[in-house]
Amino acid sequence: MSDSSTTQFAGQTALVTGASRGIGRAIALELAQHGARLACVATRAENAAGTVAAIVDAGGSARAYGCRVERGDEVRALFEAVAAELGPVDVLVNNAGVSKPMATLDMTEASWDEHMDVNAKSIFLCAQAAARQMQATGGGVIVNIGSILGRNAFPATLGYCTSKAAVDHMTRVLAIEWARYGIRVNCIAPGYVDTDMIEGLEQDGKLAAADLVRRTPQRRLGTADEIAHAVRFVASRDAAFMTGETLVIDGGWTAFGFYQRRGS
Repeated sequence: MSDSSTTQFAGQTALVTGASRGIGRAIALELAQHGARLACVATRAENAAGTVAAIVDAGGSARAYGCRVERGDEVRALFEAVAAELGPVDVLVNNAGVSKPMATLDMTEASWDEHMDVNAKSIFLCAQAAARQMQATGGGVIVNIGSILGRNAFPATLGYCTSKAAVDHMTRVLAIEWARYGIRVNCIAPGYVDTDMIEGLEQDGKLAAADLVRRTPQRRLGTADEIAHAVRFVASRDAAFMTGETLVIDGGWTAFGFYQRRGS
């Protein structure tokens, strides 16, 4: 029987990075709706205050935390604080990310480092900190937010594509290494989702939402809630035998192929 009740994660502590907006906010709200205590993480705690307020207003439990998740010292302090205030982490969702498209010939070392640090290094740091707590408590779940661009090439996105490919493979390595501790590690790879990140890229002239919709077989962008529902499933007991996998949610984009004729 599927466990989709509002007590699905009762008694569990879930930590979501990048929880201030978009997909991260939707994930935090979804897990809280189903009973989890939420640690909502953003670069600055006040940035996650809106997410926390929405959870509390709906009758849930949540606290906001500030952390630069690419900094090891801050990550260690974050997990210590969450364990002391909400309890050891049972569910970790590594959602924080950055995307700054640019031609590779124009790309700077600093831009490369930013993509790798925020999109990949942060997952190593947070997963390691979470796994140490999970090992002591008998297990847990880690869900990494990757991207279809971790498996598919797209021009002018070298930093993003490479860092998301690292997330995909890191998921598999951690899954087989930590299975003995009762820790499951999976990845969700969204396609193009209607968030402010897409809106910002469109305003900068780097993407056209209409083109993305045209190239998607379902002829629309995804929603943050659709990604959040998938995260809830992967983190739940319904997916207890699932580890080391990447679940693609892209409206058929990958199956269809990236470049199609204008009339497709």
